[in-house]
Amino acid sequence: MRKFGELILKYRVLVVIAILGLTVPLLLHVSSLDIEADENTWFAKGNDTLKGYDEFKEHFASDEFVVVAYGCNDPLSESEIAYLSYLTEELETGVPYVDEAVSLTTVDDIVGTAAALEVKPLISEAPKTDEELSRLKERIDLNPFFKGNLISDEGKTIGIALRIIRSGNDPGSKTSQEIAADVRTVLQREHETTGRQFYFGGGPITHARVLGMLQGDMQKFFPLALLLTGAVLFFIFKGWPTVLFPLASVFLSLVWTLGLKGLVGSPMTPVSTTLFALITVIGVANSVHLISHYWIELPVLKDKRKALLATYERAGKPCLFTSLTTAIGFGSLSVSHIPAIRSLGIFAGFGIMSAFLLSMILVPLGLQLTKGRASKRVEHRVMGRILGAIGRFNLNHPKLVLTLGLSIVLAMGIGILRIHTEGSMLEYFKKGSDIRESAEFLDERLGGISSTEVVIYGKRDTFKDPEILEKIERLQELANAHPKVSSSYSIVDYLKLINRALHGDEEAYYSIPSTKKAAAQSLLLYEFSGGSGIEDYVTRDYGTARVSIRTKQLNEQEKKALLAQVEEYVAHDLTGFRVEITGWDNMTHAVTESIILTQIQSLGLSMLVITALMIILFGLKGGLVSILPNIFPIVFVLGLMGHAGFSLNMATAIIASIAIGIVVDDTIHYFSHFRYEFRKTGDKKQAMMGSLQNVGKALCFTSLILVLGFAIFLFSGSSILVDYGVLSGVAVITALLGDLFIGPVLLSKLNIFK
Repeated sequence: MRKFGELILKYRVLVVIAILGLTVPLLLHVSSLDIEADENTWFAKGNDTLKGYDEFKEHFASDEFVVVAYGCNDPLSESEIAYLSYLTEELETGVPYVDEAVSLTTVDDIVGTAAALEVKPLISEAPKTDEELSRLKERIDLNPFFKGNLISDEGKTIGIALRIIRSGNDPGSKTSQEIAADVRTVLQREHETTGRQFYFGGGPITHARVLGMLQGDMQKFFPLALLLTGAVLFFIFKGWPTVLFPLASVFLSLVWTLGLKGLVGSPMTPVSTTLFALITVIGVANSVHLISHYWIELPVLKDKRKALLATYERAGKPCLFTSLTTAIGFGSLSVSHIPAIRSLGIFAGFGIMSAFLLSMILVPLGLQLTKGRASKRVEHRVMGRILGAIGRFNLNHPKLVLTLGLSIVLAMGIGILRIHTEGSMLEYFKKGSDIRESAEFLDERLGGISSTEVVIYGKRDTFKDPEILEKIERLQELANAHPKVSSSYSIVDYLKLINRALHGDEEAYYSIPSTKKAAAQSLLLYEFSGGSGIEDYVTRDYGTARVSIRTKQLNEQEKKALLAQVEEYVAHDLTGFRVEITGWDNMTHAVTESIILTQIQSLGLSMLVITALMIILFGLKGGLVSILPNIFPIVFVLGLMGHAGFSLNMATAIIASIAIGIVVDDTIHYFSHFRYEFRKTGDKKQAMMGSLQNVGKALCFTSLILVLGFAIFLFSGSSILVDYGVLSGVAVITALLGDLFIGPVLLSKLNIFK
């Protein structure tokens, strides 16, 4: 690295011009960055789960809907029916992309008449007598599409379902925000006018809120990261050049990274917002080590150029390897099947290496501008005394250090077995947020806002056969038995309603017609009477049918149990058909499965490659021993997830891989300095004490910056990023402890270096 330093110092003007020449075009592409959080964020093109979902949407109306609900004491009174009719129309006409607004005032009822069958509005006018009111309540109770969905079981909550149809192949980012904004506008106006409390939720609303959090986080994270990092740098080094040039290096690396994302068309996603803080706080760590070594060398060499070249020689190689290991930690995420995580791994790795390169160029140039007695700028006596006490403790109690470390690893290792996954989109939001309160209200009072779709592909007129329809009915009964399933719907429900209506609404005839001919005649009568709702559950040729399973919010275990029951039934009772289990809930389950795979694959890959790099850097024995202090923080963090109930989700799935990339940095710096001190003194104990005093301060400074950097995520609107910030901060702290205690003890007791 010394020759690299000589070139930088010699051609510094040309190098700075080259940096600016690369930065300007990339900066222009930053503005072209899109923000996405739709299904293409979680699934690669050609993915079987995504293909199944797209095929489902080709055959049936979208499963996307927004549910609006409010409470009222007398929902079937004349005034309340008038208000419901008014609000339904306002939402249908005032919210874009709404194909249909469904409420008690817009739905059709299936009624048997002397002639045959009549499909007519459930409410043509408000009931004026007790008899009419009783009749209306009876009609609502008889229809499973009404009771529990459009009015709660206890009759005190009214629901309006807005079915969303997007234009073209729009994935939903902008349209979701338009839908959510206009729904909120209408309901806010109604709240101010009537005083009613409204609750609303559904896929587009959740999607829009996630996008809103992304935009808010991006606006907060970068300035906060720069502010905190700059404050810590000034506290440590007390000079503006030692603040501005490190910040310039990470700022430019972030511009390069975001510009490259914009250039290749890679959107910002819920997890890629972490790039702002990650590149800033991790990238500046190299600057801290460079500046710290420079202040050590300058008083001895008494010449800035010589001190800088010595810094390149002493700190350059460790900084290169620490950047490589961190980039590898991120880069290992590229094996993920989830595009959002794979993209984060690739661009974070690029950003970290860009920050390394820029810090190796700009920071030394900035150090040439510093003045004064530099050696005092990092002289923190309190920290020096603490590090000295740690060194003496390590020398006097090596067995205690190793025993305690092993005990903690074993205790926390048990917690790894308790880690649970969670794929619900509502996990993005903090408890007590309005969107979670709305979801909980809709779960409790109405049918919830989640659904799983079962699509059965047959031949023309397949789903007029009573034998096959009975199999669908049994599937619905199986699903309805799940405690979190509020209801399920299919062609069977319509046929049973039609059959009962044709027999004078006698409950005994609420069943599937006994013959295929009778089923076909019932469906024909329904069509001739103007009925059209059945098209939501079967195609026009009756060759493809849909079973929609409406659920309350399911945790991952509940979701897995429901899907397992459905899959088992399909495998045994629907043989001969191609059956696709899809819908948004199934999509999130598939993502969760990929998250687990990502955790295992990326951690294994990063451990393998980083171990190889450590062996190259420190030899076989040194490389293997250097991994031991880093097992401590990884096991501790994963164990903490299990013991404390942190779920494995889109953000926390990357913890282990990133942790191994970050925590090994301190190990590289300490082991490199120990080897230098040991070769100089020939005494392991003296080398340990000298290394702690010299490089230990820089380790503490960089750890402080990292912890404060990850603390930025506590200000996120997303609960999963808050968890990510907490766990990452814990990883950095435990890694520092491992490198101050476990690593020094191992080096002082084992014959690693000559």
